[in-house]
Amino acid sequence: MADTAPVHVTLGVLTFKRPEGIDKLLRVMRNQHRDPARPWRLSIVVVDNDAGGSSRDAVMAHADHPEYDLHYVIEPQQGIPIARNRAMDSAPATTELFCFLDDDEWPVDGWLDSMLRTRAATGADCVYGPIEPVFEGPVDDWLRRSKLYDRKRYREGEKLNFAASNNVMFDLARFRALDLRFDARMRFTGGSDYLFFNQAFRRGIRIHWSSEALVYDMFPVNRLTMKWQRQRQYRLGNTFAVATRIEGTNAEKAKQLARGVVRMGLGAAMSPAMLVSPYWGGRAMVHLLRGAGLTMGILGHAYQEYAPSKMKG
Repeated sequence: MADTAPVHVTLGVLTFKRPEGIDKLLRVMRNQHRDPARPWRLSIVVVDNDAGGSSRDAVMAHADHPEYDLHYVIEPQQGIPIARNRAMDSAPATTELFCFLDDDEWPVDGWLDSMLRTRAATGADCVYGPIEPVFEGPVDDWLRRSKLYDRKRYREGEKLNFAASNNVMFDLARFRALDLRFDARMRFTGGSDYLFFNQAFRRGIRIHWSSEALVYDMFPVNRLTMKWQRQRQYRLGNTFAVATRIEGTNAEKAKQLARGVVRMGLGAAMSPAMLVSPYWGGRAMVHLLRGAGLTMGILGHAYQEYAPSKMKG
């Protein structure tokens, strides 16, 4: 049997003043397992969204390692969707599959092979995988028991109607043929990846879950508070609304507005549970704040979580 030609995979990573995080990710990526049945060669594109190039030294310290070809790019115009588009645009011309990870994440050693195995088994255009939080400090007992930091998991190969850019692989040529881009109108709101993959799904992209392609996500101490959780739940609801205002029909906008109002009512009704049950209290908070974010977003408010004034160096 003839040898299988290696598939060219490019990993895109955005970074902003996190040299320690990008250093760890690049070190971990040197340890990816290779299965002869699924050969690959890897390029990594790091997009520094700091015009001053604060992560240059941390990135270029890995330039001579043979496990991957490393490309460092500065995108001076701040904004997550702008930097994501720059990462895709900077992929080598022979790239077949493109991945995204964040600069505060690192994958297990079998991550890339698991992604490729799921793709081969399902015929997916896009493969999405699980995230497991790692906490930099102690987590308040109520918050830990609320399970607000937990991420839902699915069966291996399960078909999904969504994905996000924190652990994903997709067919770059297929996405380019559909002219899929991250929307700069969501420059500082977050959620441009939600809209990107929602548009992909609507245009026929097949998304499947890879249960063993695990990625760890570091939560710094400033994200281990009730205040951060409240802001994040509101922002998530607001993101769905902003995306609907960009892409949705009037009927879809009306439906989201109604959903937001209903979720706020449900959250308010469940709110006494916060006093007796962290889990059900957490569900009440999610309904109340995501509903509020959804309602306000449809009415025109876009919460700018990633505005430069809120970014931490």
